[in-house]
Amino acid sequence: MSGGGRKAEIIPKEGVCLYLVDLRQKPTFEILGLLFDIWRTKANNTFNYWV
Repeated sequence: MSGGGRKAEIIPKEGVCLYLVDLRQKPTFEILGLLFDIWRTKANNTFNYWV
């Protein structure tokens, strides 16, 4: 079956936006998670990926 596996929770464009929001506003990862509708650990992982 093609296309199997987990779907991306956040697209690259949103990842860059998350990174820029964090650099500018310095919210907690819990707040970032709420803003981008993801878990705070995913927000943390996304931020660290784009660093």
